[in-house]
Amino acid sequence: MIAAGAVVSGMMLSPALAADLPVKAKPVPVYNWTGWYGGVNAGYGWQDKSAAYTGDVAADPLIGAGTVFTDALAIASLQATEETAVNHPAYRQSLRASGFTGGGQIGYNWQIERSWVTGFEADLQYANVKGRALFEEPSTGGTPLSAASSHQLDWFGTLRGRIGYLLSDRFLAFGTGGLAYGGTKGQAAISIIGPLGGTVDAGFVTKIICPGFTTCLAGSSSQTSVGWTAGAGLEYAVLPNVTIKTEYLHIDLRDQNVKLTVQSPATGNGFVNVKFSNAYDIVRMGMNFRF
Repeated sequence: MIAAGAVVSGMMLSPALAADLPVKAKPVPVYNWTGWYGGVNAGYGWQDKSAAYTGDVAADPLIGAGTVFTDALAIASLQATEETAVNHPAYRQSLRASGFTGGGQIGYNWQIERSWVTGFEADLQYANVKGRALFEEPSTGGTPLSAASSHQLDWFGTLRGRIGYLLSDRFLAFGTGGLAYGGTKGQAAISIIGPLGGTVDAGFVTKIICPGFTTCLAGSSSQTSVGWTAGAGLEYAVLPNVTIKTEYLHIDLRDQNVKLTVQSPATGNGFVNVKFSNAYDIVRMGMNFRF
């Protein structure tokens, strides 16, 4: 009887004891970054560089008519004096370009162990990054000049590698770099803004004869350039198949050259070369969807 009672008591106590035992929590799944993704982005681009005007011949005694114009601009803008102009320095205009960028990207990630992610990404972007500069020489009773330039980035794309470190299973800090390409346009002009024309002829290897109130030299160039890009960013997985990111890229498409030639009614064979810096900084936000 005692044994039977003990069994019955044990059976009665078992549910209470079981209720006191700790319940083992289900393991929380770790986010895995491996796989294909695609998405969209939008941002802002800018450039703080210069346009450098150089003449057709830059060494004495064979000076070209275009060099006479660039020397005059350098002196009028206080970038040179009568004494230093004998070295024919480039006349430079500061050119700030800025504007919207936006487009799409596609890529693939490989998660390496627990903390590292590597992969590649390609993107194609519309851009409206534009800048202009204008200098007008104060009238001193002679032949005042003006110089105008503009430059714009119309579109660009990149093909980059990515390497990142996981700050948590859903929060990725990454660096990126690779190939960049894009379409740009540059244009510039030199004009006489007074009634007196200018003549650079006798004794020079090239000549320019330009009436007053006339654009003497002008030119433009549209081109597709190839260069490099590098940057860094942060990306966070807000859902199992959705991430958001913020990113900075520096894009260098190499310098762009524009040749300014004589414009009618001006006459002559002198010319001026303008070199535009073709590098940009981009900041952007984006969203990716995992396939």
